[in-house]
Amino acid sequence: MEALNKLSISKETFSSILLFLSLWFFDSDKSVELKFIVLFFGAILLFFSRFRIHKETVNVIFPLICIFIVSLFSSIFTLPELYNFLKDTVHLTKPIFAIVFGIYIASQIKDNNTIIKVILLFCLFSALSHIFTVFYYLEEDWNTSTIRSIGGKGSDLEALGFSIYWVFVRKDNLKIFSSKFKIIFFWSLVISIGLYLSRTTFIAIIIFLITFYGLTQVNRKQVMYLLGVIILVISFMISLQFINIDRQASGIESFFYKIKIAPSEIFDAEIDVTDHTQLWDNWRAYEAKKAFETMEGQSSLIPYVAGMGLGSLVDLGFKAPLGHERMQFIPHVHNGYIYVFFKSGTIGLLLLLLWLYYLYTFIYRKSQSFEQVINHKIISGLGLYLSFSTLVITGIYNLGVTLSLLLGLSLGMLINLKEEINIR
Repeated sequence: MEALNKLSISKETFSSILLFLSLWFFDSDKSVELKFIVLFFGAILLFFSRFRIHKETVNVIFPLICIFIVSLFSSIFTLPELYNFLKDTVHLTKPIFAIVFGIYIASQIKDNNTIIKVILLFCLFSALSHIFTVFYYLEEDWNTSTIRSIGGKGSDLEALGFSIYWVFVRKDNLKIFSSKFKIIFFWSLVISIGLYLSRTTFIAIIIFLITFYGLTQVNRKQVMYLLGVIILVISFMISLQFINIDRQASGIESFFYKIKIAPSEIFDAEIDVTDHTQLWDNWRAYEAKKAFETMEGQSSLIPYVAGMGLGSLVDLGFKAPLGHERMQFIPHVHNGYIYVFFKSGTIGLLLLLLWLYYLYTFIYRKSQSFEQVINHKIISGLGLYLSFSTLVITGIYNLGVTLSLLLGLSLGMLINLKEEINIR
């Protein structure tokens, strides 16, 4: 009997292990459908294990539920194929279940320092795995596309983990790691993030850092600091336009080429589709343009008000070589604002903008402890980063679920603190 007691683990320890495994699973390249099934049943089981609905939970998921309902309603007018309808149902409800999953798994652990510790431990695991994968499989060709195809195209999780470490853990504001561990953690993430050669990941770090340092609060001092950062970034982007960078360049030069074309990639849709160089360099803008044209082809105001609905497809106008097949009709576009507008119209777009603004405003909330300050800044930082990433990689509606899960965990930690204060 004593042996069994020694082998038994506490609920918090079990939940911490479950969180680590969840981060590994949802950060992996498993199929969207498999992740959705796990999220769906996991969120339901965790919810009923606590069976408590919090105000913060409702406030965060309600706009996303409304976007789904609007899309569901507007699909009545387009009568999509069942397969496409179910596929969009998964994609539009996935972040809702991921947020709920994160909130209630955090409530199982209760100790917020443990939650942050697990997140950072997984970031270290992810970074070391990434470094090993790149150096093991990469041969002599240190080309950006080769490195990214081997190791991955970026990591929102590592960007957030690095920023949390730099602002809150490095100087022992949160005393959760030893000095030796912090050195290993820092250099592992620096190398790993560098090897991603990802514009989005670097911008994520900048957004998280300026938020965690409180520079995104609107007052005169913070606005001046923020303007300084923006001017530096714009100056760098402008300087790149005057440098002749070969599109076929390798190494860091090819990464600078990707930064150089970033503005036109999003906004310049006037291209020759027979010119593959133009097409792929401006693909995001082109598919957004075709989404508008598909809506115009309906000769009705309904698509603009309530969208094309679940299962609707964007007509690209030609069969594009996407992945392992050629496709003329696609269910998603990279620009998340256009994606939501296409599926749920002006109503859905306004709901999304209000939702993102609501997340940002967490930085203005009054805090009763340093732990609350951390959580308010993390949620606000995620809101600002989602505002940016929605423009380039669909944001909360990205095929991955990591950001939604992290948002849920952050909200769960905030709820834990409120319950702790109420008990006192």
